[in-house]
Amino acid sequence: MRLPVNIFLWTFTATLVPLVLLVWGVTSYSEQRFQKEFSREIDENIDSLISEMSNRMRYEREVVEGIGQSQEIQTMLNALMASSMGIRHPELTSMRINANRFLAGLQRTVPGLGSIRILDAAGNTVIKVTLGRVASPSFDSLGQVNYVEEEFDNDRFLRRLESLSSDQISYMTLPLAFGDALPGREPSTLYAVRPLRNVDDRTAGYVVVNTFGEQLDQILSFSPRPRDGKVMIIEHNPGAPARDGLLLFDDQRDISFISPFENGGNADYPGARQIDDGRFWDTAVAQSNGSYLSEDGDTRYYYQEYHPYPHSLASWFVAFKLPADITTAPFRDIRLSLFGFGLLALVMSLLFAGLGARFFSRPIIRLSESLKRFADGDRGGPIPVDSRTTEVHELQASFRYLTTQLAEEARRRDRAERKALQQAKLASIGEMAAGIGHEINNPLNNILTLTRLVERQLPPDQPGIREDMSDLRAEALRASRIVRGVMNFARQLPPEHETVALAEWLEEVIDRMEPEAMEADVHLALLSATARCEAEFDPGQMEQVVANLVRNAIHASPTGGHILIQAECLDEIVRIEIRDEGSGLPTEVIEQIFDPFFTTKAVDRGTGLGLSISLGIVQYHGGELTLENRRDLGEDATGVLARVVLPRHKARPRVIRPPETSTPSKPTPPTPTP
Repeated sequence: MRLPVNIFLWTFTATLVPLVLLVWGVTSYSEQRFQKEFSREIDENIDSLISEMSNRMRYEREVVEGIGQSQEIQTMLNALMASSMGIRHPELTSMRINANRFLAGLQRTVPGLGSIRILDAAGNTVIKVTLGRVASPSFDSLGQVNYVEEEFDNDRFLRRLESLSSDQISYMTLPLAFGDALPGREPSTLYAVRPLRNVDDRTAGYVVVNTFGEQLDQILSFSPRPRDGKVMIIEHNPGAPARDGLLLFDDQRDISFISPFENGGNADYPGARQIDDGRFWDTAVAQSNGSYLSEDGDTRYYYQEYHPYPHSLASWFVAFKLPADITTAPFRDIRLSLFGFGLLALVMSLLFAGLGARFFSRPIIRLSESLKRFADGDRGGPIPVDSRTTEVHELQASFRYLTTQLAEEARRRDRAERKALQQAKLASIGEMAAGIGHEINNPLNNILTLTRLVERQLPPDQPGIREDMSDLRAEALRASRIVRGVMNFARQLPPEHETVALAEWLEEVIDRMEPEAMEADVHLALLSATARCEAEFDPGQMEQVVANLVRNAIHASPTGGHILIQAECLDEIVRIEIRDEGSGLPTEVIEQIFDPFFTTKAVDRGTGLGLSISLGIVQYHGGELTLENRRDLGEDATGVLARVVLPRHKARPRVIRPPETSTPSKPTPPTPTP
């Protein structure tokens, strides 16, 4: 398929897909924003409704506290204690009259107090006032006290009363025998129970109040309904299965808090477990705040959990029931309109895409032909740059960058191969040296021994022969030194790391090199290392490295020359640099300076093993050793910069040499001495 056709098809796809995504994205984003705002509005209405109900519940708790602390109730504590023991207090009748009068007046003054009871310590009703009407004590008991409600034996209820906290209001259900609701019905709200304590800090009785939820009905009736939604109040009470999911208030079913206390009503009292086959209730219990979409997709419930009863597991779910499409319907027409405008824009875009495909394809085709010629070996041909498209220009620059990187990578590969070859050469020579070092050392020892014997037997009148024997011994010693260097090179021992103060150690090494420098009339200048710098390395082996480098610098320096030794301590590495003012390194020997036995010195001044041994030591320390010509002395001046870089802490060797070969059962002879 030709490039213009591809560009046309891609333009078509690139126009259609973003257009559809744009229309869908804009409307979806707007719809989500609207849903968020709508949810926030619903949440604010629920929060406002909960706040009003909380204020009312808090006020009712204060009223219950006030009843328990009133003088009329406090004066009855002794009578209540006597009543619980079946003893009639002589002033019980007058106390009842005063308490009934006080409670009836309180109900007329404070609206919404449905029923108020005063129970004795045994849980029997001594006083009851309901909606301003006083109940008479018409029920006889086994003792001498008449009760307002029939005495009953309910140990479970009595144990619950006795377990209540004495210094706070608790909420609970009372036995249905108290008869505040219709038969078989649960009261909408829980009873507030406040224990009464006498002077002996004993429970004398209880104040029991139920408001019937009348004031809550008024709050819910006058609260605004956003978008004509329906309000629901559902009780969640895991400790009472009969009340768990109980509908306390529902606009749609015309259920209110006061309903269970009125005459009549549907006996099939609904609950939240019937909504959407219980899925709504399971979702609300699992997630206390949020929304739920019904299975048929027609209704959405926004709900929030509210805890009206302190120190109780019971809670209420305040929910708003709304049509599910209330947030999606306005965006349907918007999407249809946007899609219509989008199709019109698409047709116009495709017309321009056909013209643009031809314009953009020509320079790309010419560039591809140039790339093909380059691949065939014609690398001198010009690359066309006549395109006005930025991307084509960037492609040309990328091609040039690619060729540069290929050349640089080839150079790096060549350097790596040379370095690997050098390491292999060092390893091979080391193995060879380990094999022949022992064999050469024994004849040298014999030569030195025979030389001493011959000198002792020479007559004193033959000075020429003595001089020849002295020269023979000197040459044998020189050969011994060469063998010792070869053995040291072959027998490279692992470093024994120590913590070394760099400045003091380096100063001692340079002091020991000072006599050689003075003999060659060369000045050594040491720049102090970083103060209080410590590093981990083998001081003996590293002294050998520094001494070899300084000695090479002395040999390369002219008379009166200067050698600068500088050390620097960084966070993770130690760097030692040695600069001389010699003739520098010729280009043709740079690749060979670390080869064993390679040297540019006179025959009697070096064996060519110093740099090889030094390189092995530095690499065993996990560091690097480099030599390069100086560039800081100007165009005419020369010199060599030797740089040693070591890790400050013990590290793995950068190069692992093969293990040295040794001749079994043939110990290494001692180094010959003159």
